[in-house]
Amino acid sequence: MISNKSLPIAFVVLFLMLGVIWWPSYSNLGDLFGYAENADYKGVTLLHFFKAELLVLLIVWAYLMSYKKGNRTTDGNKYVRQHLILMMFVIGQVFMGFFAGGFLVHQDASWYQVIHGANEVMPSQAVILLICYPLYLFFGGGAYIYTRTRMPKFVRHKEVAFMVLTFAPLAFLPYYDSSLMDVKRDIAQLTYMATYWLLSVGWVGLGVIYIVIHSAKEILHGLSNPHTEM
Repeated sequence: MISNKSLPIAFVVLFLMLGVIWWPSYSNLGDLFGYAENADYKGVTLLHFFKAELLVLLIVWAYLMSYKKGNRTTDGNKYVRQHLILMMFVIGQVFMGFFAGGFLVHQDASWYQVIHGANEVMPSQAVILLICYPLYLFFGGGAYIYTRTRMPKFVRHKEVAFMVLTFAPLAFLPYYDSSLMDVKRDIAQLTYMATYWLLSVGWVGLGVIYIVIHSAKEILHGLSNPHTEM
């Protein structure tokens, strides 16, 4: 995988690609938090959900980072359990990615093409930004922090994979009309779609499958040596 020296470059490239996706959507985004404050279900607003998610996210991250291994030994059985927990984080991220990217993204496409110039906020757009985005950080970031603190050898040279796992789904936003961009329409559309699919394929291949395959190998290794220190 990519060496630690190349991590900043990979980080910049990833967020430049995300910028291509974000720019047309965010440049015409309306009052997101105003919308969230008024969108409620049985008295609980979308903004309340967002704040609650951030609180839970910070608490869980703080708990995961507080782990001190010290002189604790890790046998094969415990090592398997650790990788199963990692798998749960990855599965949660996959579920959120497919829920947002495969369902919510397409809900308001026709509406957006009609009112995109009015700085409106789509319901699916608000849900993705205020509900799904924190959950991406919860599952993806949680997977990295958990692995970094419990299995530092496993995460070595896989930092880029965890970075892609966490941040690539941020590209899963509702369809936009490429006329929002002040460049030639076909070039904008091609650039947007190429970037979107590169991030999507990279997320599935490098961010999900790569980590799952390597984790599965470690699970088999732990099952084969249940009482051996890992």
